[in-house]
Amino acid sequence: MFIESVKTPGIAHLSYVIGNEGKACVIDPQLDTDTYLSIAGKHNCRITHIVETHRNEDFISGALALSNRTQAPVYHGEHADETVQYASIARDNDSFEVGKWLLKVVATPGHTKDSISLACYDTNQSKTTPIGVFTGDTLFVNDVGRTDFYPDEKEHMASELYESLQKLIALGDQVIVYPAHGAGSVCGGGMADREFTTIGFEKQYNPLLSVQQKPEFIRQKVTEHHYISPYFSEMERANVTGVDSPVSDMVIQPLHEQRVPQWLAESDKPGLLIDVRAHAAFRDSHIPGSLNLPGDLLSAYGGWLLDYQQPIAIVAEDKESARASAKQLWRMGFCNLSGYLTDVPFPLTREQQHQHSIDTVTADVVEKRLSEFKEKDWVLLDVRKRDEVESMAFPGALHTYLGHLKQYKDKFSADTHYTCMCGSGKRATVAASYLKMLGCTHVDVFTGSLQAWEAHQ
Repeated sequence: MFIESVKTPGIAHLSYVIGNEGKACVIDPQLDTDTYLSIAGKHNCRITHIVETHRNEDFISGALALSNRTQAPVYHGEHADETVQYASIARDNDSFEVGKWLLKVVATPGHTKDSISLACYDTNQSKTTPIGVFTGDTLFVNDVGRTDFYPDEKEHMASELYESLQKLIALGDQVIVYPAHGAGSVCGGGMADREFTTIGFEKQYNPLLSVQQKPEFIRQKVTEHHYISPYFSEMERANVTGVDSPVSDMVIQPLHEQRVPQWLAESDKPGLLIDVRAHAAFRDSHIPGSLNLPGDLLSAYGGWLLDYQQPIAIVAEDKESARASAKQLWRMGFCNLSGYLTDVPFPLTREQQHQHSIDTVTADVVEKRLSEFKEKDWVLLDVRKRDEVESMAFPGALHTYLGHLKQYKDKFSADTHYTCMCGSGKRATVAASYLKMLGCTHVDVFTGSLQAWEAHQ
């Protein structure tokens, strides 16, 4: 008997393969279908069931693609906002036998109306006492699911989530929790940097699971603030009809040599050039007009700043980094990938050096500017999240969440000097690259940002 988790970088998503006696079930698969086939094959199992715990908003489900490759049926909870065209309905108390594993459906609405969890039983020992539960986006490690996807029903959805959590608590303290996301996911705000827990541990240490009174739980949930990325609606549509485009290692190829000059041009590029190298490398030298989105920030902010209709090319350290980034984009539905390049031309003149790099400033310089400059000449742009700003505001800074830069792009002036800041300087570099892409020429980054400021005081 086995349970294996599969963590998808960027969106911190966790899917699972559980199997025994030649059969396997995949829970919340990504488009990386080869991964699940490989795990099942390693255990001499055939994938016989595929289950989605809810309709996901932050990535394209791989359920249809995996079903088409294995002929395994897909199951999805009832009460979905729209009929999931490729799945059969799994109702409360329905069950699936996977060898000696028994998976029982627990309806757990709240995060979404169709959310379900799967309690799992080792029938070699007990058919009545579960050993684990796959909680989807209902219960995480140190957090619970967000309930803001239905703006007109916030109190109702929070109430539903409270009742769903009581169902999970009733499974028993011994039950191992297998959540669908880990730290860094947009589906919660306080997840611990750990991917395993138990019901008993969460009862004791999870801030929201330990709230005893339902009205207080509802009050806390409705006062939370989460951002809803515009790409979520694209994911929702895709996950109604289903997508059969598995991720492959060859998802992106090097740019054709005849097209490279077009992408290197300072203006009129064929599309958007994304530089996924580290922030420091980008600040030192980059291709003018490129957007810096390295690592997890590609998934966290790509859905805000990219356009589905626009061709995309990638600048990376090497082909492995380019392909990893292309896979992240593919999982989010950005499939118009023109290719990648790994060579960044050196600037040959002082003018080019200014265009190809982003200056940094230190805390003492920011302090001096705050006292000397007028707002129309210089703006300290704080791109942190709202809860970060509310926790520790920066006097004199203009707050615009990084994901909202595209929304307010017409308000930025090419004549204004912008210093971008965040918590450490990473998101600030993304913001600076975006402003330069818009045509703002006087842009720099507050290196260290809030961390440096606190050390300076």
